[in-house]
Amino acid sequence: MRPGTLYGALDRLVEAGMVEVHREEIVDGRLHRYYRLSPAGDTVVVEETARLRRNVEAAATRLRGRSRSTRLAPQAVGGIA
Repeated sequence: MRPGTLYGALDRLVEAGMVEVHREEIVDGRLHRYYRLSPAGDTVVVEETARLRRNVEAAATRLRGRSRSTRLAPQAVGGIA
């Protein structure tokens, strides 16, 4: 990821209240900024994790049902079912 892309994304996350600047320091004449999740960002991560877990479980359930029905369905071999 290029620095402009990274810092642009961080700026947008700060503006949205998802992350906050934790600390800043000057190292070799350059500003180093450290970020952390804000309380709002933490809430979003928890909610998104739960949403993704539900999606994974739904997909796994469908795949389990699909593999069961695939085993029961007649298989085509050489064009003959």
